[in-house]
Amino acid sequence: MSIESVKRQIERLKRDIDSEKRNIAKCREEISDIRIRKSRDSERYSIKLKSASSTASRHSIRSQKKRDWDSYARKIERERDSIERCRNKIKGYREDIKRCRERIKRLR
Repeated sequence: MSIESVKRQIERLKRDIDSEKRNIAKCREEISDIRIRKSRDSERYSIKLKSASSTASRHSIRSQKKRDWDSYARKIERERDSIERCRNKIKGYREDIKRCRERIKRLR
């Protein structure tokens, strides 16, 4: 392998790192959006509970709220896992870059 081809490989790995960083930013945006939706739902549920006429309807509203909160928690956790996977990929790419640089040193 020539030095130029190794340099091209390093550039490709740097582009991959940038791509993963963009994915992390998207995941963070998604987490922010989920939290905003949860906040809006919190207000909506508060209004619903105040206007509920019977105990049964309050119970129903509370159980629906619990299901929604569990769903939000799962979505946020999914995004956090995605961020962690991206970070691990970045670590791998950086290790690959180190190996490529060592290869360049050996080729010189």
